[in-house]
Amino acid sequence: MRGLVALLAALSCAAPAGRAAAPGAALSSNAIKGPPPGAAAEASAAPAPPFDGSNKAPPAATRQPFPCAEDEDCGPEEFCGGAARGGGAPLCLGCRRRRKRCLRDAMCCPGMACSNGLCTPLEPPHGAAEPEETGTEALPRRTPAPAWIPTAKGEEGDFCLRSSDCAAGLCCARHFWSKICKPVLREGQVCTRHRRKGAHGLEIFQRCPCSEGLACRLQREHGPADPARLHTCQSVL
Repeated sequence: MRGLVALLAALSCAAPAGRAAAPGAALSSNAIKGPPPGAAAEASAAPAPPFDGSNKAPPAATRQPFPCAEDEDCGPEEFCGGAARGGGAPLCLGCRRRRKRCLRDAMCCPGMACSNGLCTPLEPPHGAAEPEETGTEALPRRTPAPAWIPTAKGEEGDFCLRSSDCAAGLCCARHFWSKICKPVLREGQVCTRHRRKGAHGLEIFQRCPCSEGLACRLQREHGPADPARLHTCQSVL
């Protein structure tokens, strides 16, 4: 009889314990599951991406940085940057655009230069104007030619400035309001004798002087009372 009572008491105590364990099992099934034991070790062992000190996004996973020794080893829009953390060879990095930090011109993209630590677009020279886009090719501007350029000795009737501009046997004399090359007077031709220096500048039709060895003198055939009083080129002998 005592053994039966002890068995019933043991069964009554075991039933509440089983019912209490059920809520605990349900709670553990809804709890946040942690990573597997080996996942933390694998995450900590992953290498850090290379850091070049810029604010650019890291390169895509499909593109592997190329090791380099100088800027010429990299592409046209790349430069040889710093190595990854922990040492190693430098890597080719993408060029930096406008207003990005730089240390040298090679770090900036084409068309820019490193100025005051920032990539700045290159400016055209001061005063240089960009050519306008037109349908035809720009022709060189022609400079206006001067009014008169002596290329050779002038002939009779050619415009001149001085007697040295005319050929041999000619002189530069006034004709209306300009000067032309006229023949030097020969013996017997009418000449103009100037009594005071500088008077020939008032003549509109100026004559050349007499040839060498001749002088402008009063013609002897005319008397002192002759109103013409012509002067001709006469021999000085």
